[in-house]
Amino acid sequence: MRTITPAVELPQTPTLLDLLRGATATLTTTERRLADHLHLHWQDLPLTSAAELAQEVGVNPSSVTRFAQTLGYRGYPDLQRAVRAELRARHAPRPLPAESHAAAHWQREIDAFQAVMRQPESALDDLARHLAQARRVYVTGARGSAAAASYAAHLWHAVRPDVHLLTGPVLAHPEAWLDAGPADLLVAFTVRRYAQSTTALAGRFLGRGVPLALVTDSPVAPHARQAARLLVLPTPGQDGAGGADGRFVPLALPASASALLASKLVSLLGADRLNAAEQELGDLDVLTC
Repeated sequence: MRTITPAVELPQTPTLLDLLRGATATLTTTERRLADHLHLHWQDLPLTSAAELAQEVGVNPSSVTRFAQTLGYRGYPDLQRAVRAELRARHAPRPLPAESHAAAHWQREIDAFQAVMRQPESALDDLARHLAQARRVYVTGARGSAAAASYAAHLWHAVRPDVHLLTGPVLAHPEAWLDAGPADLLVAFTVRRYAQSTTALAGRFLGRGVPLALVTDSPVAPHARQAARLLVLPTPGQDGAGGADGRFVPLALPASASALLASKLVSLLGADRLNAAEQELGDLDVLTC
């Protein structure tokens, strides 16, 4: 029969506060004054010299050195190094356990970003040029993709005029897009599960000769073949490992791509509109610092 040996926990190095608590019963009057002070101000020790500490407590600097040795340190500098190490350990970021829900979620997001980083930048450059040259830009997205469309329209409208957001029951309000024509551009955000309203609206625009830029998660998404510009952003966990079964639409990649396109628009069109808006916001005291 196999014998399982229990894991042995390595002893942890005692902290300064541990040593102070352990030495309380044997301290002299002077040492007790030092101990009481260190209990309250131990985090300040890396920046406090022995002379400064002695002055704050009202003892001789030699008493500080002897007290550090009483606690088991080689001297006061050794005590300071130990406190610095403890502070670093307390404030250092601790990695999430590999089996945690959060770790799995962030890893899927990282994998998706790494996948898109392997794509050529030319697709983004082509879309940015089309965004800059279009007479009007219409932006749409439904259900889970609506937030991505709203964010993109907000960013792009800060750089260029005539950016129109089409969300909600847009098919019931054709007056919002009746003027659209071949000189314009429709940017549609859609990921699985694809919203029928987005597909239908894209079809109406294509029928009017409006070029379609599709931001999606698959090259076989509805209207992908008809799109003048196709930006494929992989969905985290789309292989089924995500656990959400496609019920939640991750927006980190679409939002990041929209911000990058806004930056590229500034490179193409300049920042005059952006700066003018900032000036107005400042004059109207709309935002706080």
